[in-house]
Amino acid sequence: MYRHLLVPVESTDACIEALGHATEFAQAIGARITYLHVLPASASRVTSGQPAALARPVPRRVHELLARAEAAARAQGVPCSSAVAFAVAGSVEEGSFETIAKAARQHDCDLICMATGAPGAQALAFGTPDAAGLPVLMCAVDRRPAVEAAIGFLLGAHRALADELHEWLDLFQAAGSQGSVPGATTLREIAAWLRGRQARRLRPEAEASLFSRLRERTSVVSAELDELERLHRRDEELLDELAQMAGQNTQSGTTAKQLERALSAYAQFAWEWMGREQGVILPAARRYLNDADWMGIHLEFDCAATLGRAAKHTDTISEPDGSRA
Repeated sequence: MYRHLLVPVESTDACIEALGHATEFAQAIGARITYLHVLPASASRVTSGQPAALARPVPRRVHELLARAEAAARAQGVPCSSAVAFAVAGSVEEGSFETIAKAARQHDCDLICMATGAPGAQALAFGTPDAAGLPVLMCAVDRRPAVEAAIGFLLGAHRALADELHEWLDLFQAAGSQGSVPGATTLREIAAWLRGRQARRLRPEAEASLFSRLRERTSVVSAELDELERLHRRDEELLDELAQMAGQNTQSGTTAKQLERALSAYAQFAWEWMGREQGVILPAARRYLNDADWMGIHLEFDCAATLGRAAKHTDTISEPDGSRA
């Protein structure tokens, strides 16, 4: 039986679904996982006689992808680690299949699990010189329309929150690179964004609809649902605390630095519950919920998304940019 799986990590819906399949499979057979994100060749710096190195630090979004994957594995008791590799410049699909196969051998993996249609998937599945003798498990995608639509809403809500957090953290990073901190206007906008976050979120409907329907169908993930509901309550508390911090003293450089650290910590917390929802709850929902359940969830998510868009239109926050004082 397989002992060590290599699972490429990307941001697509299909890849997120494949991560869930791979984590469940690893748990069932007692295997461990190495998650791999392949960076484009342009991100590497090659020194004569030395392996390729990053030309700049690993992007925060890559850390997010890997953190979410690891959170799902931890929730299911699956040992895991993460790695970053560089694609081979100028080859098919930017060398993804070569890079993945090489990483699998480097980490002593005996099975590659990846989404159908992922970069390098076809080449690996049909065999390449680098992958010769290394089995590849292609994870199918659930194409039921109601399932795709409902899960698309939920993943869209996850991405919206992640994008907003990255924008604010990038702004802090840009200011820090110039030896300064964001000004009072930016801090007030962050405080307003945090206060308005509750009205724009989809999560209460996810708890009331997806979670409750899943509880009715199975007790397999009851403990995980309990934990996620606790994390969601804590999430609301953290957003309130961050809003208060941002609005305390917008003229203070100390406040800005404290807020940056707190926002960064909150982002890590958000990656945790997102990963658990994506890698534990959604696979269980696909297995246990029927078509009528998914139709109901889709309708409720659709209504929630409409309300969220309306709330966003009334929000007076301007988009983050480099022109703030």
